[in-house]
Amino acid sequence: MKAPATLGRGLGRSLALATVIGMTLFGIVVAIAIYVHEIYDDTPEDPPLEIIEEVSVAFAFAVPVGVGLSLLIGRKLTHPTTERLDSVIETAQRMTGERLDERLPISEAKDPLDDLSIALNGLLDRVETGVSAQRQFAADASHELRTPLAVMSTHLEVARRKPRDAGHWEHVADGVLVELQRMNALVDKLLVLARSGEAGLRHAPADLRGLAHDAVERADQVARKRGVSVELADGTPVDAEVDADAISIVIDNLLRNAIDHSPKGEAVVLRIGPDRRVVVEDRGPGVPPDLRERIFQPFARGSHRVAEADRTIGTGIGLGLAICKRIVAGHRGSIFVEDRDGGGARFVVTLPA
Repeated sequence: MKAPATLGRGLGRSLALATVIGMTLFGIVVAIAIYVHEIYDDTPEDPPLEIIEEVSVAFAFAVPVGVGLSLLIGRKLTHPTTERLDSVIETAQRMTGERLDERLPISEAKDPLDDLSIALNGLLDRVETGVSAQRQFAADASHELRTPLAVMSTHLEVARRKPRDAGHWEHVADGVLVELQRMNALVDKLLVLARSGEAGLRHAPADLRGLAHDAVERADQVARKRGVSVELADGTPVDAEVDADAISIVIDNLLRNAIDHSPKGEAVVLRIGPDRRVVVEDRGPGVPPDLRERIFQPFARGSHRVAEADRTIGTGIGLGLAICKRIVAGHRGSIFVEDRDGGGARFVVTLPA
């Protein structure tokens, strides 16, 4: 790979060329001036051609010395600055759409060049934040839209299994319309979260048990298709100051995760505690202790073995639990996983008063 020409070498060549041109013009002007003076002077001392020859010889010795001195002095004066500029240029050339973490170097001189680097680094920070938000929104939206799409697909598949009357199709259309409206709300909420993070959460009084009931209804069709049941444990209404749409995303993801890891014939249980604890239990293989932190990181994927089929199944694209953690953290709450009594996993979300 050919190394790019540095700014220091470019300035050196420019300075040398300027010196040669300047000395050449100076010599020409001097020679012309002497020539003209000797022509119009009544008492010439030397023939004009000899004078020009002497000037040319002196000029031939002066040019190398002048160029050498100009390069030496110019390098001495400009090298520190050009070296730093070369470093800035090399750093900028390494920046690509996939490498937005590069930043321009800043020295201890605290001069105008450092001020420029600081300003550009601030701009790069904002660009990286914007690009990361776009990527997060695209990944989160593609992940979250799977649930309403699966619900709509299941509704339509069940309705097409045998002839239905107009009333039934109207009921199916109403269910699909509800899911479409939910998809629109999901996209809006994820877009707000991607743009403004925790500031995008809109806290308001909500009944956690009511949110849980709606989530169970949404998950029921998908669970039945996989031979799993979803249950909401008995309890009383629990009021909390939360972003209802965001917490619904959390409950949906936890139920989906539990359904994906549950063997056929088993039940997923959702509990809402009076202390604003949301608990989802399954009877799957559980989560090994060494993975209980990593599964909440983006794109972390687990696998499990279903006894009946004796095969390993991937568990999605690794974004659901990461989304849950981000939303719960925005509520100043916590989320963790532990073993369920009798086998399986228990995911617990705690929300502050």
